[in-house]
Amino acid sequence: MPYLAGEPGLVISKLQGEESLSGLYSYTLTAMTPDSPSINWQIASNIDIRSLIGKQMTVSMQQGGDSRPEVTFLPQREISGIVQQMRYVGRQGDQAVYQIVLRPWLYLAELTEDFRIFRDKSVTGIIDQILEEYDFPYEKRLVTVYPPLDFQVQYGETDFNFMQRLMEEWGIYWFFEHAEGEHKLVLVDNVRSHITSPGQPLSYAAHAPHKDADYISEFHYQQTITPGRWVTDDYDFTRSRADIMSLDSQPQQISFGQQEIFDWPGNFDNTATGELLARVRMEERRATGLRSSGSGPVSTLVTGCRFTLQRYPLEQANCEYLVLRSRLEISEIQQRSSGHSFNVHCDFSVQPSSEIYRHPRTIPKKRTCGPQTALVVGPPGEEIWTDEYGRVKVRFLWDRYGTNRESDSCWLRVSQPWAGTQFGGICIPRIGHEVIVDFINGDPDRPLILGSLYNNFTMPPWELPQNATQSGLISRSLGGGRNNFNGIRFDDKPGAETYQEQAELDMHRLTKRNEQQIVGQSRNVFIGADETVAISGNSQLAVGGIVGITVGGAQNDNVAGAKGINVGGAFMTAVGGYHAIAVGGAHQLAAGGAATFCAGGIMTLTSGGELVISAPRVRIIGSSQLILQGGQVDINPGDGPAYGPDVCCCGAIVGMPGLPSVAGLIGLYIRPEPRPTPTPTPTPTPTPTPTPTPTPTPTPTPTPPFSPDPELVAKK
Repeated sequence: MPYLAGEPGLVISKLQGEESLSGLYSYTLTAMTPDSPSINWQIASNIDIRSLIGKQMTVSMQQGGDSRPEVTFLPQREISGIVQQMRYVGRQGDQAVYQIVLRPWLYLAELTEDFRIFRDKSVTGIIDQILEEYDFPYEKRLVTVYPPLDFQVQYGETDFNFMQRLMEEWGIYWFFEHAEGEHKLVLVDNVRSHITSPGQPLSYAAHAPHKDADYISEFHYQQTITPGRWVTDDYDFTRSRADIMSLDSQPQQISFGQQEIFDWPGNFDNTATGELLARVRMEERRATGLRSSGSGPVSTLVTGCRFTLQRYPLEQANCEYLVLRSRLEISEIQQRSSGHSFNVHCDFSVQPSSEIYRHPRTIPKKRTCGPQTALVVGPPGEEIWTDEYGRVKVRFLWDRYGTNRESDSCWLRVSQPWAGTQFGGICIPRIGHEVIVDFINGDPDRPLILGSLYNNFTMPPWELPQNATQSGLISRSLGGGRNNFNGIRFDDKPGAETYQEQAELDMHRLTKRNEQQIVGQSRNVFIGADETVAISGNSQLAVGGIVGITVGGAQNDNVAGAKGINVGGAFMTAVGGYHAIAVGGAHQLAAGGAATFCAGGIMTLTSGGELVISAPRVRIIGSSQLILQGGQVDINPGDGPAYGPDVCCCGAIVGMPGLPSVAGLIGLYIRPEPRPTPTPTPTPTPTPTPTPTPTPTPTPTPTPPFSPDPELVAKK
């Protein structure tokens, strides 16, 4: 309080104000400067108002303000508050008149508005965190243990509205206790936590029983129909088939007291929390049906106190009550040189203290106005941070307290193009990606992700707008660059339509039944290492043109059964090195025309049994020498005379002109025998699977290195 000329500069002449449970009280003081010859009106009219704004002020009302018996002040009471407003009203003679508005310190919480997130804290833990930011006293007289809340958002709300909304939802209310020059905030959730009024019990009387007594001159007892049953429900996606519906029933013993209210969503995810909230809502509704009001010259009836009413005509009304609201007015009625006299009047609202009080929900939760964006966050060193449901965490752009860590938000479900039981589509947003976030029922406490957005840090996978005809889906290898991805790309540019796909490492494709692939023109396949093809059934390859196979190393063909090769034109095999054919059974080589075997070196025909060369005409030509060597050499001239061992091999041979010289040289025994007819061992010819016979490009027949001249043979 300011001082003028060495004495208190303001004297209160009037006080009026209202205080209620869970309400910010407001008291207006009318004050005048002292009527003193040392204080003229110029001094009185220039009190420094600015120096008083925000200061704490206490008004004390003491019993017996002076010694005169007509003073009606009863037991001492204090009203403290912060000077929220002060204004100059005018002057009365040499005195100046001012008005001062006192508000509780919690009023300051109405001046602070914020966006912030509270994680894994109970409602009392959240309130503690906020109240500790204000350096003022408060006390909790709570009996209920409140569960931790996964995610709560102060979404553009004042600190006061945010705390008030949470306390109303969970059944906590509050009031102030004024003592020793300060006002203390008290949080309660049970009527037994309230103290009794120092002036109680209070009697009802239409007129004052005696001059200095506190009494109630007017009282209205009432009862109202209220709902008797509260049912609430919600949904927990982690237990999507669970029934978590909760209810509480507390009907009054009156007609139509069983009316039911169904509330959705109840903002809970388990039955225990649902039952607690249902009970709080039911107690809130029930208490509104048992409200009473009254008035009287009472200065000690303080909001938040209990008192007992007596001598009321309606007997059931004579019980203990809890003061819910009080409106106090104290005004000066006369002034004398020796003291002051005041008139006191109080209007109040009460409910029986046998009923639990719950403050009505007056602060609606703020709703979002549509989708917004956020950034995906996670622990340092991680690129993807998710849980078993594919959820991620984000930092909202309005969260100035965020640290870009996984603690910035709750887990957010991510909308997918299709979600079924172990099937559907899934794309998990990665750390640093910008995502679109919306909120279920517009509730800031229930966010989910609808999609992703590009920005200047996360640009599209190809240059735009020059590649605007391209679309597709491109992933990114963890720790990789723009070329390390799995993906598909479509290009719809006219005349250049393409489809591309890439597997950064391995590609696995499974077709459980048939697969058909049609290529309109060319097809190129490049394999950097090995290829293995396993076919359980048949395999067919039909080529309309030329087939070329180039093998840089060895080639092995293993055929468990028969193998057939049908060539409509020429067939050539060129071997640069050794060539061997091993046949486990019979081997037959048949040529429809001439057959030529050419060897650049020695040619050997070896048979483990008999070797038969059969033809209508056989020529054996040695250009320099012909050697026939055997243990016994028989020459059978066919139908001519036989030459045996008894024929002289030194002279002429009868019937074989020209042979004596040869026989004499080599010592031949010539024996006529029947000409044998060679009969080769029959070999089954495999019947190949019918294959379209291609028409190859004509290839010139290679000329063998040796071709016998018929004229030369005749001369010899």
